[in-house]
This record gives sequence, structure tokens and C-alpha cells, in this order.
Amino acid sequence: HYPSPIQLTNNKAKMAKAPSILALFLTLASSASAKEDSSNQCGVYLAESSTGHVLGSFAGHSYERDDAIGSQDAIIQFVDIRAHNSDLSGEDDGARLENFLGTCWSGDATGGMSEGDEVISGVGGPCFSSTGHVGMINAVIYQPSTLLRTDSDLLSSGYDEMTSPGRGAFTTYHNLTLLAVDKIPAGMELFLDFGGEYNQYEDTSKPNIDDYRKMDTAMEKMVGFFNKHAESMGEKAANEVFEFMKEDVLDLTAEKRAIAARSLLPDTYKGLQVIIDKGGSALFSNPEVVKDLDWLKMNGYCQDNLVVGVSKIEHAGRGAFAARDMKKGEVVSPMPLVALNQGRFALAMVEWDEDAEDGTEGTKTHQLLYNYMLEHPKSSALYFPAGSMTNYINHGGKKANVKMIWSTKEWSNGGAARETSVNDLSVVGPIDMILELIATRPIKKGEEVLLDYGDDWAAAWKDHSKKWKDLTKDATFFKSAMSLNDIHHGVGKPAQPFPTDEEKGDDNNDEENLTLQCHLLYDEDKIERRRNQDGTRTKVYPWIPAPLADESRLKTDIAVRGVNRVTCDILERSGDEQSGYKYVVKPHIGNVMNVLVKNVPHHAIRYIDKPYQNAQHEEWAFRHTIQFPDAIFPTAWRDLDEGHGAKDEL
Repeated sequence: HYPSPIQLTNNKAKMAKAPSILALFLTLASSASAKEDSSNQCGVYLAESSTGHVLGSFAGHSYERDDAIGSQDAIIQFVDIRAHNSDLSGEDDGARLENFLGTCWSGDATGGMSEGDEVISGVGGPCFSSTGHVGMINAVIYQPSTLLRTDSDLLSSGYDEMTSPGRGAFTTYHNLTLLAVDKIPAGMELFLDFGGEYNQYEDTSKPNIDDYRKMDTAMEKMVGFFNKHAESMGEKAANEVFEFMKEDVLDLTAEKRAIAARSLLPDTYKGLQVIIDKGGSALFSNPEVVKDLDWLKMNGYCQDNLVVGVSKIEHAGRGAFAARDMKKGEVVSPMPLVALNQGRFALAMVEWDEDAEDGTEGTKTHQLLYNYMLEHPKSSALYFPAGSMTNYINHGGKKANVKMIWSTKEWSNGGAARETSVNDLSVVGPIDMILELIATRPIKKGEEVLLDYGDDWAAAWKDHSKKWKDLTKDATFFKSAMSLNDIHHGVGKPAQPFPTDEEKGDDNNDEENLTLQCHLLYDEDKIERRRNQDGTRTKVYPWIPAPLADESRLKTDIAVRGVNRVTCDILERSGDEQSGYKYVVKPHIGNVMNVLVKNVPHHAIRYIDKPYQNAQHEEWAFRHTIQFPDAIFPTAWRDLDEGHGAKDEL
């Protein structure tokens, strides 16, 4: 099952003015920075979940609602993998592929939905290692962080996407952010929203998140009532009133949710205050979800030792940098592995030559995910390393300052996993396949973290760089969405307004591979009508700018969601750089005609690459796996006697 993107209901109530989304982004960044500067403690740990033998993420300190959790990670989008594997020979092969895909997110959730017909996202860190809980969702993937990402840091560093041999070799999707949707005490496990079906939201036999929240509110009111009247009523009468509330009132108000809601109440009214003092019904009913911080420090892994920055290595894109000083031998990051059975073939993409009479295959390449996989030449499987920020780590060769070793945590049954045959690895959980990246020397805060990808990778990259100009001499490149968005949304530079259709005229060459999209959510109760020259009328709706006062950040930018992103034309523009540009746009929504949306803010408009037009889909983009060190590669996983050569495949 793939988690669905967060579904939020359109609140059509009268809305108060709220800060712009840019201001909110800056507030989020500054609050995260202040928290980091105030303490060098780890912000999020990896350990065994309180829900069972699966991975879990735990808060290293307390979080307030709307706080960012951990570091902003990379996203690797891969497309149409089921279509490319439609010829799998048996049910077992299909099941193994599905087991791998079940550890990924959908492209809808991570902002990559436009890359192809079916888009799936490989991620690491807390977005990978956190589990779900029907009643205690306390964090979500914050879609605006990826949908509104900027690339000024990379583009101003000297990287030229039109000439770099690194074009298409690394992901352009970044800034994956977890956001707290409730107060999270230090040590509490993080639970994500994977969608109602996954979380069994409709199951009336157990409380869901709304039951917990509503009953907490009800208990606070009950406490107020009994504090005022219990003494005069007497204890027996007070408990009889409480029993009436618990049975008759709940049956009437909660209806089919009554059984689940009632399970959260104490036996007597005196227990109400105890539950509130414990932090509410969720924590009182599930005390095991909060771990002792000292236990986490001793038994867990820190997941925010790394932060992202522009790599100092030419053509490498972004890199991972130390968030704090680390000693030799210290674990820089854990890397849970996910095995992909027959991985080289599963990630292969073939474009068939329609003109060939014999039906021979045409261009063959690999998914971008291939570049991030660990490979051993004597294993048919590939291994995705789902560590926090580890997909930013670049090749360092002899300058590498980290290396891989196997985890020895007691809660990870790694020994048994390493004795499992390759064909059975797809059912082995990542909790039992954890590598540690350890520092091979002291690493200073701000220093780039580098790993040795292996001699084969280094030779392949050298050859690719040498032949790059010849490979692409007949290619025609266009500016990407990344470059055009930097013109209009670049950090540290004046914002250039988007041109209207009239201003663009026929000069539209740079948009051959792009489409302009608007994040639109409008108030259907507030409508104007414009009379057109031909006598028809056009409906004009106002863009919803802000929610009710004191709403959470998720509601503040409710329009900026993948589900609200539509192709649009810009008809009018008002405002300026200081006051902020606003636009009247025409959305392309199915057969809907004669509809305009006004007051659309500048930040809600973005260029995106059309499907299959991102550089990662180009046939000449560099592709090579990362070498799994032979010294630690399990014998049981070596199912290829003669080994595999990448050149034989490509």
C-alpha cells in the first residue's frame, strides 16, 4: 500500500489575515535554527518501534506544533516501474517487487507526481523509518517544502545544468520535511499519516486520532464540572453522573464511535485529572510510545548528524555536511537497507524502436534510483540505503571520511538477516538490515561527509565525464523548471514577476519542456461575474489566502498541495516586488470553461518539468551503482557464481 498525500478539507469559514507563506517558511527555518543552536543534542533517533519489531523514529527533544523535525532530505523519484516490469516471470518475482515498493512513498505525497504516469519516491530518514498509528499521528510530510523548493544555492555555486556531465545524475527533488502537527514530548515516537485505509481510521473498535482529541477536550470539561460540583453532590452521586456521561451521553453524541471513545475514559471521575496530567488520553493509554532519552542515546541512532549543502565536488550537486563535531569511530548515520530482488533488471528501462521490423529493443538505461543503490557483483539483488541524509553523501575516494559496518544493536536481528538467501530478503525488514556509517577520522562541524563508492564507480564517472561532450553534441537542452523558478523565486535576489500571456506573445521557447502550474484553492461561495465581449459571462473566484486565526501551519498554506496544482494561464498581474505580486489566472480544469481565479499570490505559481522532461530521464545521464564493500558482504547473498559486470548490461 502506498501512503496517500495528506487530505485536508476546505474550510469555507470567514478567514482572518495571516502571514504570507514566505514569512512562515522563514519562521520555520529560524525556529529550527534557534533550537539547533541552543543545544547540541540529537533531535530525532532511530530505534525499534513501540508497536512491534519494525523501525521507529523518536523525538530527541520536545517539539511544538509546526516545528520541522530532523533534517531536510532528498527524494529519488522513479517512474513507471510496474510497466517496465510487466513481464515478470512469476508471482514470487512480482511479490518481491511489491515488497520493495511498499517501503516507498507515492509521488503524490512528495511533490513528484508530474514526473511520469506512475511516480514512486525513494526516501530515507524519519520519513522512511517512522511508522503509523491510527490514534497518535503527530507528524506529516510537509508538501509545500518540496513543492516550493528553491535551488539558488546550487545554481549560484557555478553548476551549469546545460553543460555539466552531472546533468540527470542526481535528484533535483530535495527539502523533504517532516512537520509536527501536535506537541511532541521528548522521547515520544513519531507517527505519520499514511492515509485512512492504512491507519484503519474507520475501525470503530479502537480509538482514532479524532477520538483521542475529542475525548481530551471532553475530559477537560468534565474535570471543570466535577471540580465545581462533586463536593456538594457527594462521591456516590458524582460517580453516577459520570457513569451517565460515559454511557448515555456518549451513545448519543459519539454514536458509532461510542465504544472506542468510551475506552479512553477512567472508571471513576477522579481518574479524569490523572489522564490529563499524563498528557492526555493517547499518552495515558499508550505509555510505551515514550522512551527514556538516556535509553535512546545508548540504544538508538541519531538521525540528524547531517545537513544538506552544495557539494564542494564539481558536478556532484548537493552534498551531506556534518551538523556537529564527530569523533573517529562515531556513527555518523544509520543506513537501513531494503533489498530489491533482480535489481539491475527491475530498474532497467527500455525504449522500444518502433521502426525496427524485428522488434528489437532500442535505448536502454536505468531509473535514477540505480545511482543510489548498493551493489555487489556476485549478488542479483540491489540494496537501497534508507539512511537519514545519506543519499546526499558523495564519492570521496581516498578522501572518504566514513565507511560501512554492520549494526550490532540488540534490537536488530542482523545476524539472521545476513544468513538469509537473496530470494527471501524481500520479506526481511529493514530493522534487521542496518549498516552504520562510521567516521574513519574526526569530522568537524560543517565538513562534507564523503564515502568511497568503489573503483568501478570512479572509473565509470571518469569515462562518462571524458565522453560527455561527444555524447551530447547533437542534443538540444532547454532550461529546466529549476532554472526558471530561480528567476522568479530565487533566494537573495529580487523576485521577477511572471509574465502574462499577452506579455509573452510568441516568445515561449524556454517553455517547450515546461508547464506553468498554479496551486489553486478558491472560495466557491464568493463569486463575481464578468461580462465578456461575446455576451457570455466568466465566473471569478477569490483565491483562499489564509485560514482562521490560530490555525496550524498545515491549514495556513492549505492551497499549496499537489492535489490543488493545475496548469494555468496568467491573464493579469497587479502589485509590485515590495507589496507582493498577485495574479488573475485561468485554470485548466477538465471541461470547466469561463472560470478565473483572482488574487493568486506569487508564491503559489511554479514552473514544473513536463512528464519525462526532467534531466533524470535523458538517455545520456550517468548511471552507476555504489559498491557494497566485499569485506562485509554476506556469503548468503552471493548468488551469482561468475559475478555481474555493469558493462555487460548496458
